[in-house]
Amino acid sequence: MSYIKDFIKIIQSVENDNTYKTAWAHAILECINHEEYEIQGDAYIIYHYELVQKVMKYYWNQIGFFKLSQGPSSILEARIDEIDKDFKDNMKIYYPVWYDKVETFLKRNPIRFERQVKKFITIVNKGVAAKFEKIDSKTKVEIYELDTKLKCLRFTENQINLLKENTYLLNDIIDFKWVEILEENNKAPNIIKKVQGSKEYRFKRQNLIKYRNVLLEYCHLEGSKDFFTEEPVNISDISLEHVIPYDFIYTCDIWNLIIVSKETAKKRRGKVPSQQDIEKLNKRNEDLYNAIKNTHLKVRFDLEKAQEEHLINRYFIDLKG
Repeated sequence: MSYIKDFIKIIQSVENDNTYKTAWAHAILECINHEEYEIQGDAYIIYHYELVQKVMKYYWNQIGFFKLSQGPSSILEARIDEIDKDFKDNMKIYYPVWYDKVETFLKRNPIRFERQVKKFITIVNKGVAAKFEKIDSKTKVEIYELDTKLKCLRFTENQINLLKENTYLLNDIIDFKWVEILEENNKAPNIIKKVQGSKEYRFKRQNLIKYRNVLLEYCHLEGSKDFFTEEPVNISDISLEHVIPYDFIYTCDIWNLIIVSKETAKKRRGKVPSQQDIEKLNKRNEDLYNAIKNTHLKVRFDLEKAQEEHLINRYFIDLKG
């Protein structure tokens, strides 16, 4: 187990000025568990080409979608900003999107995609890949054999098996360290959920039907109306949206959900709410809680907590920075 202990020591020694090692460690584990390696004799080889695509996914979802700074020493943020500008200029989409959509955009032009991958490889090959095994200026452990010419990592069969067997433990330790760094550099809610979610290739959303039904039954007794325009909305045209943007809050709770028309949802996507919107939402929540507090609906507890802890106002302040 000394090999796993050394791997843990590396993560625990990461300083709070960047997240390169945490991203690299996750990428290694993901490639191993998805068996994205080649077996050549006794060596298990993972190419940087595969690793950096995982890193691109993590950093896009954290920086491009969640707007989480990775620290003052993060060069890779500049690469994400470059991809973000290219995506917006070409796609004319100005609200946050998950990495799968960005990857699809990049791969439409293979030269563009390979260029971005190469830039990431250059950064990690000279930086994190070579420095990953250093615990401090005097101590270095052996986790893999680095080949800077072929741009790959070599592992033994025993090392691969140990990392597979201890994946859950290592992922938790890496996540904890990553969150610790991000909390030093960001004022945002649910960072642990965002770190864990950023590893997903496709965006996962919660089914909101139950919240829609509660809102329709208790907040729209005279027919459904658009929260912002107050115009009537046909049932078939209803969209359930977040007032505090989902990419910031990363949770689906009834106290932040409203009914709007699909047209309003499209127009307001990615917009920050106004103080007036927040006040209106607080009033809506107060009325909704009074309407359901004596029912058996579980969401009444969520509404009560949101009011007691002033969650909407707190998140709104954090959102504005």
